[in-house]
Amino acid sequence: MFQQAHLNEIVVFIAVAEHGSFTKAAASLNSTKSGAGKAVKKLEEELGLKLFNRTTRSIRLTEEGKIFLDAAKHALETINEARLLLHARKDEPAGRLRINLPIGIGRNIVSALKGFTQLHPKVTVEVSLSDSLEDAIKGEWDVVVRIGELEDSSFIAKTLCGSRRILCASPEYLSQKGKPNNLEELREHDALVFRAPTGKVRAWSFRENDDSITEFSPSPLAIFRDGRTLIDAVVAGMGIAQVYDTALGSSIQTGEVIELFPEKVVPGPPVSALIPSGRAMPAKTRVFIDFLQSVLD
Repeated sequence: MFQQAHLNEIVVFIAVAEHGSFTKAAASLNSTKSGAGKAVKKLEEELGLKLFNRTTRSIRLTEEGKIFLDAAKHALETINEARLLLHARKDEPAGRLRINLPIGIGRNIVSALKGFTQLHPKVTVEVSLSDSLEDAIKGEWDVVVRIGELEDSSFIAKTLCGSRRILCASPEYLSQKGKPNNLEELREHDALVFRAPTGKVRAWSFRENDDSITEFSPSPLAIFRDGRTLIDAVVAGMGIAQVYDTALGSSIQTGEVIELFPEKVVPGPPVSALIPSGRAMPAKTRVFIDFLQSVLD
């Protein structure tokens, strides 16, 4: 029956009809003359009709062959139109985009999401904020953003920007407790520290004049398990903390916090967008990564 015919056999049939030759049709399809002949023979058997009248000198369509040629060409045109339509949809950002963001920088990104959704109204964003590596690895996300390296073969990492470890405090705190003049004086201040998802409390890091790195482990007033709450505590005047500049957003520019010892700043790990491997990147993911770079740069 016709519906059982393979598309490849129909393509070969059309080529033979247009070239009037099995040899020329085979060459146009990067096939062989015998292969083209077998494809047409199989199509004729499946249709139960003779499509060509063959002689040693020529090959011509039968009446049934002419009718089938018109229908086959129309069908292929319809298929190609559908293919082009699907490619256009593929190139247009649309659909649900599932995003997992670290809590520290996540709120800065979320605050800019309105601009993204206005540019791409056919994309529905589903957002989750978490510092958990397990959430990143096990969740079915289209894009995962993380600070630092995530060694997992199920993701492809695209670097969005670098980061710096900024020691900072609010103007209110510094007016009450005074501004430290050196690292040793930090021991007299209220320290706010971060406990990473690994369970380790993150030490403060400083660059010395000889470019060596000194680690300082303060006696903490408070320990926080997510970066955003840590920054909120700094802004509220609770104490001094070392945080990533990407999580601070515009807080330094607006004067919400003041950077301490800028000459001793240590580069932090990269901020990366993690994309599930083994998939073609859809347009919605591509434009969101461009958006992330514009927000974080």
